[in-house]
Amino acid sequence: MLLDYYGKECVILNKTTQNSPEGGYITSWNECAHFTNYQALDTSTEAQIAEKQGLTALYNVLVEKSVPLVYGDYYRDIETMTTYRVTSEPSEVQAPASSSLNLKRYSAEKAVLP
Repeated sequence: MLLDYYGKECVILNKTTQNSPEGGYITSWNECAHFTNYQALDTSTEAQIAEKQGLTALYNVLVEKSVPLVYGDYYRDIETMTTYRVTSEPSEVQAPASSSLNLKRYSAEKAVLP
């Protein structure tokens, strides 16, 4: 399938917080499930205006419906080591059941882990 040519291997990042022996907390990010995504820079007029106003570039992303991403999740492109944050709810835009493509769409932005 032509879409496979544009696939990028990614990994979901899971945040864990533990008590520190010195007091306080230690936050770490662990790599979890791997998945393939198909993303493209959002070049809509609204996205371009937002980018000029200082917001980060937005990406439109397709993944299989089974990928367990939700709004606010972080993931990393394995090849480039770039981190992204999901900025829309993936379950809201899915291919219809009659489609041969088992995909859902969401928006994402480049991010730095907090």
